[in-house]
Amino acid sequence: MINVNDTPEKAKRIFSKLIEDFEEQNINPTPLNYFVWYQYLKGENPKFRQEMDAIINDPFGYNDRAGKRLYEEYLIEDGEATSEFDRAFRRLVNLMIKKMNVWSDKLEQHTKELDDCATSLANPDIDSAEIKRITHTMISTAHSMNESSRAFQQEMFMSSEEVKQLRNDLLEAQAAALTDELTEVGNRKAFNNALEEKILDTIDKPQSLCLILSDIDHFKKFNDNYGHLIGDSVLRYYANIMKKLQGEHETICRYGGEEFAILLTHSSLEEAKAHAEEIRTAIEAAVLKRKNSSEPLSKITASFGIAHYHGENDSNDAFIGRADKALYQAKEAGRNCIKDELDLTENQS
Repeated sequence: MINVNDTPEKAKRIFSKLIEDFEEQNINPTPLNYFVWYQYLKGENPKFRQEMDAIINDPFGYNDRAGKRLYEEYLIEDGEATSEFDRAFRRLVNLMIKKMNVWSDKLEQHTKELDDCATSLANPDIDSAEIKRITHTMISTAHSMNESSRAFQQEMFMSSEEVKQLRNDLLEAQAAALTDELTEVGNRKAFNNALEEKILDTIDKPQSLCLILSDIDHFKKFNDNYGHLIGDSVLRYYANIMKKLQGEHETICRYGGEEFAILLTHSSLEEAKAHAEEIRTAIEAAVLKRKNSSEPLSKITASFGIAHYHGENDSNDAFIGRADKALYQAKEAGRNCIKDELDLTENQS
């Protein structure tokens, strides 16, 4: 498994684009080609990227030979790989190139043997015994070439399968890196990534992006009374309530501690507020008991703050800040309630 800390941020997006390009341009899915295109789409080597752009725009386009040249010219000595994935990929590509060179040497030897046979056949004084020997040599060489080619194709297939496994490992590692282990919703890093993506997705209608911040009321006191293990169970329970009520255009993340964030697209402030009310009502109605006991626990409630994105003149920090201020106001108002950024405006006036 790839080290989570080494996982490239843009890997999932890069591989989706890579697969599309391979299918569209009918590129041979060898490890070398995967690696060359992966590095190209990462966009971290300007000279290499410029050369690739020229090749792609050329009438002959990209092929295996161009890929091998680009790898040897720009990538093989490209310093230390920046991630465990890059290092594993590079080892695989180097092994494949060695196999290619061995196969190339065999092909050159077979070609020489066939050239010698052709030269001998051109001799006007050749006798039947020599023709028989040459024919046997040609058949043997052709058979050997066929076997070498099939073996090489099998090795390339195995290498391609290894690349697919690397890719799957990479995506699994990225999923783990963006998931909160306790609640199995997104973590803070996942929230930051989702916020950037949602802002781009709603660029034509920015106010349709809403943020709900919620915080379990008096959670520290609850932990002190019942212990952290039960506190963890409450966090999981609350996350499960949000997941059960999750809509199609909604991302749930644990923002930190007992605080959760929900990003909604295609939503008005009023719709986001109604959704928060669903969650607030559900957690308030929950009857929590100790495991293997009928003893009830203290009632759990949550407070909510909501904001919507204002567009290109808005910043991420300002957007989050408005939701956070609304959440603070909900707590100041007695907790177990919902406030939005319009409430902030009313109070200021």
